[in-house]
Amino acid sequence: MKEHTGTILIVDDEESIRDILCRKLQSQGYDCVAAVNGKDALWKAFMQDFDLVFMDIKMPGMSGMEVLPKMITDHPDTCVIMVTAVSDIQTAVEAMKLGAYDYLPKPFNLDDLIMRTERALERRRLVLDNKQYQLRLEQRVEQQAGQIQQYHSEATEALSREQAALAEMEATRQPLREESKMEARADGETSSPAKGLAKKLSQLLGGKTPGSADGRSDTAHTQTDATSEETREALPQGQVKEA
Repeated sequence: MKEHTGTILIVDDEESIRDILCRKLQSQGYDCVAAVNGKDALWKAFMQDFDLVFMDIKMPGMSGMEVLPKMITDHPDTCVIMVTAVSDIQTAVEAMKLGAYDYLPKPFNLDDLIMRTERALERRRLVLDNKQYQLRLEQRVEQQAGQIQQYHSEATEALSREQAALAEMEATRQPLREESKMEARADGETSSPAKGLAKKLSQLLGGKTPGSADGRSDTAHTQTDATSEETREALPQGQVKEA
């Protein structure tokens, strides 16, 4: 026989009903606790966590319909199965709309009781697993978000350092550029007078610079003419003619 685990609260004002349900469920390996009315059920649920609650709809004092909302609100992870007579099926359906997982009609079919119990506990297990998965997922997302924020901060700091280094480099290069401009300006001012003087000499010499080949030829030609004239004056008059 398959052993089951789970803690079940059975709420019914009839002792015979409580005994039947407890014996059958305990024979399947479940732990059972009985409550005689609605107030007793709320107190025992406050003192102990239950996986599943079987609760009669019609009870003196607080009815099952009055206990149900508070049970679901205070213990959202606990499945509730309403126990009802055949004539109260519509009420059981309304109870499911209020949050009950299922209903068990009277008189009981004990095999149906076990089937509904297993199904309710399996559903509870899936709900809890899903909550755990959601919790782990949220934690992982939060962790990844923290890592992304850290990477962003590190990248921002690295960019700031790079910009500061570039600004420092630019500040170092600026005086060098200014010094180069001043030196170039000084060189230009020094060479300008020499260029101007050379231009004036070229204009005075008819476009010929001193020491050029044409200048030397003109000078030599002038000297030759002067020598010839002196020779003619020195010779007698007849010799000049012969010459």
